Amino acid sequence: MAIAGIILVTKWLAKIKQRSDVSCKLCKKAREQRGASTENLPEETYGHINSAFCDGMATTVTAAHHFIWRHLYASIQTAQTPTSKLRFLTPDKKSSMSTLWQEEEFKQICSRKSLMADIEKTIVVKEHERARYDFDPTMFYENRFWNWRPDGIVINKYH
Repeated sequence: MAIAGIILVTKWLAKIKQRSDVSCKLCKKAREQRGASTENLPEETYGHINSAFCDGMATTVTAAHHFIWRHLYASIQTAQTPTSKLRFLTPDKKSSMSTLWQEEEFKQICSRKSLMADIEKTIVVKEHERARYDFDPTMFYENRFWNWRPDGIVINKYH
């Protein structure tokens, strides 16, 4: 709640001309530290700061995501009954979709093309990827998908 209050105050200060802009200070600081441009900074909003899109919070948000996901995944796996037909794959940090495809029974479930087509639509093109996407969208999606390292995968042996 405190962050939401800070953001409202930030916008209010900008509105009454006590602050020059509402751009994200965390992004600005992170970009300055790595020598990147501080132009076109995103607006400092509650949603932005709590996302991995905020340069200043990306590491923290990603670490929180991984911690919660590992706990949730392990809890679901533990709650399985002996008759369950779900098989939980927990890829290591180096496993990409390409290496998993070679090792697991995905080939029996669907084709590479249909798997990629279903999932690629759900992954947003980030601003730093825009130039590669604009150059060749098909190749961009294919490379990004097969290099993608998922948090976890569950195979339903019935479906």
